[in-house]
Amino acid sequence: MFLSSCRASPSIILYIVSLYVYGTLGISNSSTPPSNLPPAVPSIFTVEANILIDAPIDVVWNVLLGFPNYPDWNPFVRSQVVTDSLYIPTQDQKAAENLRLIITSQIPPLTPPVTASSLGDPLNEHITRENITHLQPGIYRVAWQDLSLDALIQAERWSALSVFVDQGGDSLTFYESREEYNGVLAGTVQDLEGAGLLEGFQAQASALKARAEA
Repeated sequence: MFLSSCRASPSIILYIVSLYVYGTLGISNSSTPPSNLPPAVPSIFTVEANILIDAPIDVVWNVLLGFPNYPDWNPFVRSQVVTDSLYIPTQDQKAAENLRLIITSQIPPLTPPVTASSLGDPLNEHITRENITHLQPGIYRVAWQDLSLDALIQAERWSALSVFVDQGGDSLTFYESREEYNGVLAGTVQDLEGAGLLEGFQAQASALKARAEA
């Protein structure tokens, strides 16, 4: 996800941020589940979030891929529309590799909880066009890559789910999302939107937890 206008950045620096959100489950860092994300690639900066969700993995997967319902609960990604290569919306709105996405996000995110009628801030609205690069339902992984300014910035976001059994024997779903930024404008995105993106990832993780558990 990339903002539509940028100012020049004085430098490109390495900036890696990780967010670990565990809600009210009381899981300590020593109990962090193993990651189901693919190995990270070298990047200018990375934004991450993860959370444990007390819901079956297939329930969480369906919420994650239920793009038409994003306006009902997602304070960060307010709209995510599946299209063909000409950016014409598909009828079924089901994700598939090499279909496109038109994503409308709020950076920083709206204050949760949100509904489809929640008003966004036009000054914080960002629209990107992305390609679904991976859809791996057998291992609960999906990724899409920003196409908006491909010559200037490369950004790919992965999301993954896995089953985690806690110390009490309860089966939980571990949600992770990571976006890696490279290219000549990556430092500019970091400077202008790094904090807002991290806040957005956190907000989406918490809202996904609330939606799936409900």
